[in-house]
Amino acid sequence: MTSMKNCLPMHLFLASVAFCSVQAAPSKEGTVTLDWLDRAPPPARVGVSWGVPWPQGAITKGATFALSDTDGKPLSVQSWPLAYWPDGSLKWTGHAVAATPEARGPLTLSHGNSAAPETPMKAAETKEFIEVDTGHVKCRIPKQGQHFIDSISIGGRVVGEHGRLICVLEDRSDYEIQHTTREVEFVSRIRSAVLEQAGPVRAVVKIEGEHWSEAAGRAWLPFVVRLYFFAGVDTVRMVHSFVFDGDQEKDFIRGLGVRFNVPMREQVHNRHVRLAGETGMFAEPLRVIAGRRNPAPDLYKAQIEGKPIPNLEALPDKENVEMMAVWDDYKLVQISPDSFSIQKRTNPKSCWINAAAGHRALGLVFVGDTSGGLALGLKNFWQLAPTELEIHNAATAAAELTLWLWSPDSPAMDLRHYDIKEHGLEASYEDIEPGFSTATGVARTTELVLRPFGEVPANDDLLSLARAGAQPPHLVCAPGYYHSIPVFGVWSLPDRSTAGKQRLEDDLDRAITFYQEQIEQRRWYGFWDYGDVMHTYDDERHEWRYDIGGYAWANTELVPDLWLWYSFLRTGRADVFRMAEAMTRQTQEVDVYHLGRFAGLGSRHNVRHWGCGAKEARISQAQLKRFYYYLTTDERVGDLMNEVVDADYALLEVDPLRKIETDKKYPTHVRIGPDWFAFCGNWLAAWERTGDTKYRNKILVGMKCIATMPKKLFSGGNYGYDPKTGLLYQLHDNVDIPHLAALMGGPELMMELTPLMNQREWNEAWLQYCRYLQAPADEQRKALGGTITTGRGPQFARMTAYAAFVNKDPALGGRAWKEFLGRDPGRVRFAWSHIDSADVPAPMDEIRRISTNETSQWCLNAIELLQLVGDYLPANEAPVSEAK
Repeated sequence: MTSMKNCLPMHLFLASVAFCSVQAAPSKEGTVTLDWLDRAPPPARVGVSWGVPWPQGAITKGATFALSDTDGKPLSVQSWPLAYWPDGSLKWTGHAVAATPEARGPLTLSHGNSAAPETPMKAAETKEFIEVDTGHVKCRIPKQGQHFIDSISIGGRVVGEHGRLICVLEDRSDYEIQHTTREVEFVSRIRSAVLEQAGPVRAVVKIEGEHWSEAAGRAWLPFVVRLYFFAGVDTVRMVHSFVFDGDQEKDFIRGLGVRFNVPMREQVHNRHVRLAGETGMFAEPLRVIAGRRNPAPDLYKAQIEGKPIPNLEALPDKENVEMMAVWDDYKLVQISPDSFSIQKRTNPKSCWINAAAGHRALGLVFVGDTSGGLALGLKNFWQLAPTELEIHNAATAAAELTLWLWSPDSPAMDLRHYDIKEHGLEASYEDIEPGFSTATGVARTTELVLRPFGEVPANDDLLSLARAGAQPPHLVCAPGYYHSIPVFGVWSLPDRSTAGKQRLEDDLDRAITFYQEQIEQRRWYGFWDYGDVMHTYDDERHEWRYDIGGYAWANTELVPDLWLWYSFLRTGRADVFRMAEAMTRQTQEVDVYHLGRFAGLGSRHNVRHWGCGAKEARISQAQLKRFYYYLTTDERVGDLMNEVVDADYALLEVDPLRKIETDKKYPTHVRIGPDWFAFCGNWLAAWERTGDTKYRNKILVGMKCIATMPKKLFSGGNYGYDPKTGLLYQLHDNVDIPHLAALMGGPELMMELTPLMNQREWNEAWLQYCRYLQAPADEQRKALGGTITTGRGPQFARMTAYAAFVNKDPALGGRAWKEFLGRDPGRVRFAWSHIDSADVPAPMDEIRRISTNETSQWCLNAIELLQLVGDYLPANEAPVSEAK
């Protein structure tokens, strides 16, 4: 057993780690400096929500906050608790502000009373409706029925109504026999609408329901919609989530979208359509007043600009104007990440004609007349292709405005597995079981913006709205402030003070850049795929192994999510934030089950995100969600963390060791890592968010079980487990621990959790594990009575580094670097070569023998070793060669 006599006390450990870097510059107590993620204020008035961490004991429950801009002008801010420290003080707080272009950074958040909003938010409930008034926009939300928004008004005029969700099902149940399909339209059916938050600055409404078809007599695709309103703000943010609960062999979604009716009051030449392209707007009236002749050039110019012009009766040459075509329907279809087209037609009996085309549309549409209209926008519009913007019946009393999350102009969504036979673990690294390669229970979340107008907006204003919707503004703290507070464990700030550290920082930068370029070059986009990355590269094909079993999509394997989030925290880079955000949205929705027999678990890496037979908690663990939740206050991710609080009970249905541990003595089985570590992360999130110590106690039960075993964490690796009690039971006497215990977020979690729990027996057990995992064989035999064969390599070096830091042991710190850097400490990593030959379909970059597993773990180890044992890094020479 490792002696604790000369060790740093555990309750001081993490704080000392956080403050040991000279670059950490915490704000004075109770005051935090904030800035815009993109270092620029929003282009228009917009609502923004964000989270701020606080040192333990610094902020008491019930504290109030004030916000001011760079000139000291008070801003109205709404605040609420997100998480608590064990002593009950605030660990994270959420905040919301209605920001304007004048709110230049930096901003200052401090103790105090918030300024009152110029236009206070009003939210009221009746038995049937929730009504929200931002001072600019009024919205009426039914608690039952088809419509999640009954009406949306601006300036006292309704410009959008009957907002509903639409699904078009392509039913192939008769296809094999009759070779026919039929389309069935489903519309939203609301089960509940709840006013989750109704403060002076922000109101949030949560709406739940499913898609329903009277003709089919069927309800399916449960959904959650949240609407976000901000005082004095014209835009409404909408977060839409749905779960696929159909039969992937028969149910093919042809279209999935959001639809509004837009009242049209003016004559057709005063009605307008706007579609955001790549760099500007497609802008037209339904009927132009100039054809062969243009008798009124000034009026025509005003018409094209969207300004009101006289009615037909008062127009020059009105007889010819009346003969001009009226265009009733428009659509912009983003069929792939690289191609969109705009078409229009006069009526359903006539053809569509091509109007414009381009590569990547911004994803915003407006329809209305000179007295008002409605705009809808979708974040990541082209990245999530196939998507579509559609306007229908614009020449009638009410236009139909639809934003298609899945375009009906594309082939139907096909969620079937990629083959009808299994390909074997040894052949393709694929773990397949009958009935396990199912999409039933997976989900997807998208973010939209709704903007009512009292006139036809200028193209510049719509373009700003489209760009803000594509990249919403965020407020963040400085990396040094995040680093000063131990809320996410151990990580370092960038440090280029020596040649060796500079080389590592350059390597870390290249790793991020390479993956960003791979996402673009390899087109890792699409409705179900965007956000994830591939697992392993095929040198001979110059291609990632997208079609080989477990080597295709990474699905969180070896936690690239953590690599990206720590990379953001230490650099503050906006591009890294958005990369990590996209991965969190994808992996925690698509790769995880939200209903059914696998609910609470996720799918191991595969060609299809849900294809692998290994359904495990390591993919769904809350640890992967906490970063995004706390940095943004995103309520949907909060829901996802709630879903996995009791994920250990799912193991009663799906034992992760069912093929290995076949005895039935215990309710189920777990590995200490990744299974039990994942559950600890789930319980940590629940404990800190609620303050309920029952979750802490469940962690403590397991810790005590492990600490009392003869070899502690090395006591065999696999355990019997009872979810009701949290008790772990030793099964084997051999000295062993699964390698994944140190590779799926376990070290990062335990470096944060161990000091929080501060249990002496566990502290010693964890330190023993770190000290001996990669120790020489003779040391292992002396301390443990056996040797470990599954925990050697650079990816485990942070365990040694942790022990070196706690024990203040320079020799151990030097060993950690030797484990990590290997025999070639001066090698430049992540240097790529450019391929432009007949061997590839398009020019691209590659790094031979690269895998996301190795990249993620190398980067995490580098980030953590620089913090834990940075002072022991050998004085390496400058890099041996230059790289991109």
